[in-house]
Amino acid sequence: MILACVCGRRFRSQSEADKQGRTCPHCGGPLVPENETLVPAIDINVLLEQMKVLRDELVARDRQLRRAQAETTVLKSELEQLRARYAAVQAPPAVASEGKLEPAPVPAPAPASAPRSIPRELPSNRVPLFAFPDP
Repeated sequence: MILACVCGRRFRSQSEADKQGRTCPHCGGPLVPENETLVPAIDINVLLEQMKVLRDELVARDRQLRRAQAETTVLKSELEQLRARYAAVQAPPAVASEGKLEPAPVPAPAPASAPRSIPRELPSNRVPLFAFPDP
């Protein structure tokens, strides 16, 4: 006798008595004789609706990814332009002497005894977490 499951698996049984109380080792569903009708445990319409929702979510995420990739490309090009400007500003200007171009002298660093300026913090709209009003 051949027993079938809702998941589509089929199993061969030695005797007719084995068909009662058997479960599928793959999905745990009941095994019934192959000639009996099998009713799926999940409605196919529910599965189709779930697939549509997942498809719509994938389309929306794909659009977001494409926008983010385009923005990343723009930001990378802007970063390269800023790096080029920074490199141009940092390069010492050349000084002409006797027809030859020589790099300009680099100024000496300030002596260690000079007072250092305190680094300033950038303004922020964040509120410190430890500032709670006293009850």
